[in-house]
Formats: sequence, structure tokens, C-alpha cells
Amino acid sequence: MAATAPAFTGNLKKALAGLRRINLDGLRWRVFDAKGQVLGRLASQIAVVLQGKDKPTYAPHVENGDMCIVLNAKDISVTGRKMTDKIYYWHTGYVGHLKERRLKDQMKKDPTEVIRKAVLRMLPLQQTA
Repeated sequence: MAATAPAFTGNLKKALAGLRRINLDGLRWRVFDAKGQVLGRLASQIAVVLQGKDKPTYAPHVENGDMCIVLNAKDISVTGRKMTDKIYYWHTGYVGHLKERRLKDQMKKDPTEVIRKAVLRMLPLQQTA
């Protein structure tokens, strides 16, 4: 029996409203297949596409990146012992509530979040424009 992808649980109207605000003229949609690919290498490729660095018209002050879709996020691979040794930390805001989750547990819970965090941490923190 094949496992199904988790259903979208967010507000679809809000998600579509956010897409309407984005100027979709000139944007392309790139599809990445994560099956068997190494997490860091895939994340760096996606970060380059999101910033628009793969285009000849790249300028750091202009947002001209493309939209990205990642398929088969659950089939991503990592090198070394990262599956058991890599830990994601976050704080709830309460005293003593530093939470942690290992990569293997996060892959069971939501594999798309692993790729999203890897890509987000490869992007620059601020834009000049």
C-alpha cells in the first residue's frame, strides 16, 4: 500500500490571495525531483533559482527568481550520520522550553519542512531593495 502525501491543511483562500499579489509575469515554475538527491546539494540548487542567479539578467537588487516545486521530498538522502545526529532546535518563548527534534523524526512528521528550512537558511537574510 503506497503512502499518500499529507493533505493541505492551511487556508486555501489565503494561499491563493498571496499568489495573486505576486507578479507572475516573467516567472517560471521549476520542478525539482528530490528522489535520491542529497539534501544540501538540492537546497543550494533551489536557493540559486529562487534568487534568480541562474538568469543572465541577475542583479542583486532585483527580485527575478522563479517559483520552485519539490516532488518526492520523503525520498531525499543525507550524507554521513546526519539522519541521527542533526538536530533542529526552536524555542517556544517560555522559560526552559527549548525544543529539539532529530532529522529522522522530522522526516517522519513533515519531510517538506526539512527541505524548506535547508533552502531558507541558504538564502540571504536581507534584500537591498
